[in-house]
Amino acid sequence: QAARNAGIDEVLRYTAGVDLDWQQVMAGTLAQSLFSSRRLLEIRLPSGKPGEAGARALTEFLATDNPDIILVLIAGRVDKSSQSAKWFKALEAAGVAIEARPLTAEQLPGWIDQRLRAQGLRPSAGAVQRLAHFSEGNLLAAAQEISKLPLLVGAGSSLDEDRLEQLIADQARFTVFALADAALAGNAARTLRVLHGLRREGVEAVLVVWALAREMRSLAAMADELASGRARADVYRRHRVWRSRTACVGAALARFSAADWSRLLARLARADRALKGRSQVVGGIWVELERVALAVCGITTVDQRNPL
Repeated sequence: QAARNAGIDEVLRYTAGVDLDWQQVMAGTLAQSLFSSRRLLEIRLPSGKPGEAGARALTEFLATDNPDIILVLIAGRVDKSSQSAKWFKALEAAGVAIEARPLTAEQLPGWIDQRLRAQGLRPSAGAVQRLAHFSEGNLLAAAQEISKLPLLVGAGSSLDEDRLEQLIADQARFTVFALADAALAGNAARTLRVLHGLRREGVEAVLVVWALAREMRSLAAMADELASGRARADVYRRHRVWRSRTACVGAALARFSAADWSRLLARLARADRALKGRSQVVGGIWVELERVALAVCGITTVDQRNPL
């Protein structure tokens, strides 16, 4: 919104990867547009390092001092050596560098409690822990769920664990949690319906990858423990499987072994690499997520380049 208020009506987004042509990106951005007077150039740098070509292109671009182009660089962890590099120094000199350190697992409940209270809610410790478990360190997922709660319970309301579970169940039409549960239950029709709904609502694909990966890792561990002779009740308790999810988790564990879940996780890792611009998948990232979600349901799709 601030960019639009500043007269920017064109946004160019790129993700740095093995196939990003830095010179072409910068040259294209600097080229005069017939339809836009000011532009915002957003480049995601997952590795925190632009590489030699990227460093050179960024340094040259920042030296142009073009007031009609605003550069936003969203990077992963930038180590000390990169912070001393010429491109980073040029970035700091031309603009502002903001470091956002990830919360630790110990800090997450406090962050959630603070956000809930800022929304006018009075959460119990159990509700806070439940949300922390759901989000498992993904602040974007947690923030999205928290933003919905005041509309559902009303400002100033108390929020305990049972109420939170009911709200999530009632509102889980198009959430990443609903997607995971539908896929685990083996309900292919609902899985696709929720996935398509997420895409229509503008949910980022990275959240879908995170939600599916979270479940796959947990299921692989649970399947391994069950195979070693652990009691199911103990395994569920250890992995915090709530009562409302025992049916879908049980169905998923009956469908695949620990090795199967590991293979599915490897398949999802390929989708994650494609999302970050490090590889390509047939049909694009959302089509690949459909294939992975259906595979979790127990349905094999044909993909010659990325077989399961």
